[in-house]
Amino acid sequence: MTALPRWRPALAGRTALSSVLALPALAAALFSLPSAAQQAPLGTLQIYGRLNTSVERSRVQGRTAATGLLNNESFWGLRGQEDLGGGMQAGFILENGFELDTGRPSERAYFNRKSEVNLSGRLGMLRMGRLISEAYYATADVVNMHNFDTGTSADALYAWVSNGGDHVSWRLPPWRGLTVEIGSSLHEKREQPAHNAWDLAAHYEHGALSLGLGYGRWGAAEQATLRATYVQGPWTLTGYHQTSTGWDNASHQVDSSQRRRHLTRLAIQYADGPSEYHANLGHAGKAGGQARTQALQWTLAYNYHFSKRTKLYALYTRLDNRAGAHYLTGEDGVGFSSVALGMRHYF
Repeated sequence: MTALPRWRPALAGRTALSSVLALPALAAALFSLPSAAQQAPLGTLQIYGRLNTSVERSRVQGRTAATGLLNNESFWGLRGQEDLGGGMQAGFILENGFELDTGRPSERAYFNRKSEVNLSGRLGMLRMGRLISEAYYATADVVNMHNFDTGTSADALYAWVSNGGDHVSWRLPPWRGLTVEIGSSLHEKREQPAHNAWDLAAHYEHGALSLGLGYGRWGAAEQATLRATYVQGPWTLTGYHQTSTGWDNASHQVDSSQRRRHLTRLAIQYADGPSEYHANLGHAGKAGGQARTQALQWTLAYNYHFSKRTKLYALYTRLDNRAGAHYLTGEDGVGFSSVALGMRHYF
């Protein structure tokens, strides 16, 4: 998965505080918590994770190639669930990213990927904590199938908006193949812009076709993404189109010029027994109509699955920046390429 913008919006002000204090009463009323829940049995606890590493020979344009062992977003986590009775459940997720080659956390904060508590019932699910954007999961994550958007071949063009801590969201009950979740990351006036961030995700499935919608807004920064996926036998065709405003075209930080940009990404997968063949292509258009700010990113990959949990993979990925674009490398006109052999294991 691509590097996320790091900001920690939180609640501030007397009005916001009163809203938070009202949440427990609101949730209890909506879910109609039965008194029998006090006699419910202890819940379940699961340890899970992903180990993903690769040997890569990568090269930033104009520099000497380097070979190394890279970590591709390895993590471990804890998740639990308790049956409260009456169709209600309480749960939590704690997920920490770490560097596989050193064992160190990938960030200073522990449980840096996810840390949430949730309550679900007949009216849906209430989630609170640090969450990864559901708008991203409904769109870009689905399209980057070859290695689930991790490592040097991750989507470097997607514009993140709503993602971070102090997040509250509501996932509506599924209805005829449609799921919808809306959430907000609450600010504490420690970050700019001084606004709550909003995140909306929708996912729809109908036979071989599935659709995804993601929308995020934080102050003047805004993105809207539409995704479609079609599965026919061994073939999977998928893609998304995104329109974003107010984000720098490389670091995904606030851009005072508020330039609009269009991004299209397409991917194809062919499965033949344990083998998978992948091609992925993304194109970022001009930022605010400015010349030579486009970029092209593409990846060819092969996966061999020993089981549902373990695979070996090989890939070649390349990113070409025009003279006024600096995706991934942070330098105008400078591109990147890498060839990799890796292994991924879930537990």
